[in-house]
Amino acid sequence: MVENVPLVTREQYVEMLVETSCWEASEMESGFLSWCERHVPTWRKLGYDETWIRQRIETAQITRGLHRKLKEQGLTMLEIREELRKAYTDHPELYDLARERERIHPGLLRYRGNTGDLRHRYTLRVLLYDTDKLTYVKFCRWGGLPVPGPGSIFREQPDSVRVVRDLSTVEELELALALSRYALHLFDAPGSLTKEQFASLMETRGEQLRATFIARHGYPPEDSTTPYVPVTIEGPQDHDAYYAREYP
Repeated sequence: MVENVPLVTREQYVEMLVETSCWEASEMESGFLSWCERHVPTWRKLGYDETWIRQRIETAQITRGLHRKLKEQGLTMLEIREELRKAYTDHPELYDLARERERIHPGLLRYRGNTGDLRHRYTLRVLLYDTDKLTYVKFCRWGGLPVPGPGSIFREQPDSVRVVRDLSTVEELELALALSRYALHLFDAPGSLTKEQFASLMETRGEQLRATFIARHGYPPEDSTTPYVPVTIEGPQDHDAYYAREYP
């Protein structure tokens, strides 16, 4: 095991299992055979034996069955996640087994961001939207553009930025919020910056924030885990409905 590499805690591992469970159930519903064809070659390249692979497939099938059962009971997405959380918490030995596997296959327990704290993600998502909205107003005044009225609707542009933020971890949202607040600070600063000065300051600040992120968390932002549950400025969204809308 590599020293000084942050690994998930027992509680974080439970959240990781919940996320993985949701992803696998969704992927397997689109086709069990295609799911196997996508994952089995990767597992073999990583050195897993056939016994482990068969057990892994069986576990995924059990997971899909559990998700179906909970959905048939009429549970919401958040209620399903809570039931999964309880089930995994009742089996603390799973984390101990994962720690042993980490010694053989390093990387399985590497921390890659907080995806499960939906309330925190929502709070940051709204703060980022509101900060960007205020920053855009300041930008319009600074650039001599028409200033949006109080009742105007602010839309994050391009759409890809909005989707990335909807599917960002807590740590990624904190990074984006820090950069947005810095831009707001520049517009509020006395004196007038040129476009070149503004761009240079933003680039430098972005590099500094990225370096701090890596030093603090042990991985670059682009290696963050993609959350299963999208969180928009309206709150947590149904995974399947969101993907059908954003990736038709």
